[in-house]
Amino acid sequence: MSSDPASLLNKHVKIHSVAAKPELNNKIGIAQSYLPDRSRYLVSLPPHISPAPIALKADNLSLPTLTERARGKFDDIWGMILTVYHDQRLRAEFRRGLASMQSLLPPNVKIEHVALGILLFLFGVIYFIGLSKTIMILSLISMGIVVALPDIVARRDIKAIVTNFPMRWKEAIEQNTGYKLSLRTATGILVAILVVSSKVLLTSQSGVHNKQIGGEDVNFDGLGSQSGTSTGTKGSIISFTVEEIYKLGYEDAQNKNIFGESLPPNHESMSFRSSDYNVNYDGINYDHMYSSPPTPKKSKLGIGTIISLFALARTVKELGFVQGRFDLNVLVSNVKNLPPMRMALLAFMVYRVINTFI
Repeated sequence: MSSDPASLLNKHVKIHSVAAKPELNNKIGIAQSYLPDRSRYLVSLPPHISPAPIALKADNLSLPTLTERARGKFDDIWGMILTVYHDQRLRAEFRRGLASMQSLLPPNVKIEHVALGILLFLFGVIYFIGLSKTIMILSLISMGIVVALPDIVARRDIKAIVTNFPMRWKEAIEQNTGYKLSLRTATGILVAILVVSSKVLLTSQSGVHNKQIGGEDVNFDGLGSQSGTSTGTKGSIISFTVEEIYKLGYEDAQNKNIFGESLPPNHESMSFRSSDYNVNYDGINYDHMYSSPPTPKKSKLGIGTIISLFALARTVKELGFVQGRFDLNVLVSNVKNLPPMRMALLAFMVYRVINTFI
């Protein structure tokens, strides 16, 4: 007897036509194993639906579409949120926590004031580091909360939550991808995500570049900067670079402003004498001097590329493996039969990965 007659092992499955437990219909789970003596698959479901795996016939299981999987994931997250919200113990604990926080605040400060301060702080973070980096930070925090949610619901202390987090992370990967990973591999993936995210968050968008002017090194730190400096041969510091002053004068002329209108109030203290640079201007090619500064290179290996790599690996596993072995012909045949929407998504992921490394 085959150990996987319907080829469903380690795959997401959709439950349907279950008369005994109709509440399970349309739920998305993972076929963990096959029970030959009972001719049933053992399907694991999210904890708030069924804490223990359920044995179901192959006739009650089917492969979900991409849309059904996404809807199932949303239902799972929403169900866990409702479970937490309706848990009277957690609500009582939450009220006690608010009361404890209120007791620590000064008499004239309320919890609402703290919440408003956090909101303003969030807007400040968006202003200074950008919306995309703020979303990345919030996503990492949310990911950690979702992974640790079973321990939070169980009201475990901080030490237990931190201790169990690697195992919870491993379980989350297995439940969402169907891959069986060792604890070390899952921890390595978590570390890689944190390292790449830190690299993206800490990468500065501004750059500094040098130019040779008549054999002298002049540093330009970007146009339009109100704190830009230029260092000449004598080491004198000037409030604005030559390029910035040129740009201000050019914009005044274009806008038909009064001569010198855009200059700062202390512009009389600035000096751009040729003796400050001690440069021989004869024979200098000025064509390149007023070009825009080069755009700093950004790393293409971001969260989107990593997600594309994982999605491609998952797609190849689903479409190209038969009985645990890779078959190129099967992969090509299954790719040709994909729905147009999923084919377009697959093409986009392939393009994203190729564009990163080329």
